Amino acid sequence: MDATYIKLPDSASNWTAVSKVSSGIKLHIRLVVVSAKSVFPEKMIPSTGNIADVDAVNHIIDVDSALYIMDRGYGHKTKMGGWMEQNIDFLVRVRHDCKTETLRAYTPDLPNVVKDELVSMRTHEKKLRYIEFVDEKGNHYHLITTRLDLSEKEILDAYKNRWYIELFFKWIKQHLKVNHLFSESPAGIWNQMFLTLIAFALSEILRLIHLPNTTAWNFLKAMRAYIYQPFSELIAYMNRPLKKSKGRQKVPIPEMKELRFGEDYAIVRPISKQHYINKQRKS
Repeated sequence: MDATYIKLPDSASNWTAVSKVSSGIKLHIRLVVVSAKSVFPEKMIPSTGNIADVDAVNHIIDVDSALYIMDRGYGHKTKMGGWMEQNIDFLVRVRHDCKTETLRAYTPDLPNVVKDELVSMRTHEKKLRYIEFVDEKGNHYHLITTRLDLSEKEILDAYKNRWYIELFFKWIKQHLKVNHLFSESPAGIWNQMFLTLIAFALSEILRLIHLPNTTAWNFLKAMRAYIYQPFSELIAYMNRPLKKSKGRQKVPIPEMKELRFGEDYAIVRPISKQHYINKQRKS
């Protein structure tokens, strides 16, 4: 789960301003990672840009068997305590100064894991797992999860999957143009955000059913090109045999041709730019 900020034009600043020079809204989204090639938004609530991520998080969390993975903006003890009361499983990145009580320390299995501990938050009896690890750039990450049954590798892999939501935000901004507004009224903007996600979901469903090996972007481009054609023609186009590439070909060097200046019908004194460059160097 995460949120993304969408900058709006000044004409919408009468109700979406976040500063003197900026106006915008946020999309708070719960994204399901099906595989490395497929994700889909499961729940979303929009807000004005001045709503903190942690204040909107409970609107997109349900009491179910999912593991909710969140970044540092959601690591508040009050929220985590409430989730534990509802038996909601989470994996949250917290600040380095997050206060916990160590109940048991384990010897790390992975070389990049600095700490692996069983902890409590003092405000709640439920035990938690605390993992501190270092990435390839030397940055330290501090994770807390309710899933005591997971190994260090499974916890780290699960947290790395959080990056898919960042890629999703980038994708919808580039390809679905969510910042290009068709209306500047509150209802119009909210409707456009929901319709954008519905369009993505419908496109992804069709892609997975008919062309699972095609990328989401290539399938969306084809749908736009064949929007007024029968769907069978789109499938036929996407399944057409492609010419085999011959690899990178050598570009032939063109022969130098004599440049004719048209002296028969013009007064010409040919001088190249290089002449003046050389002249300046000599001076």
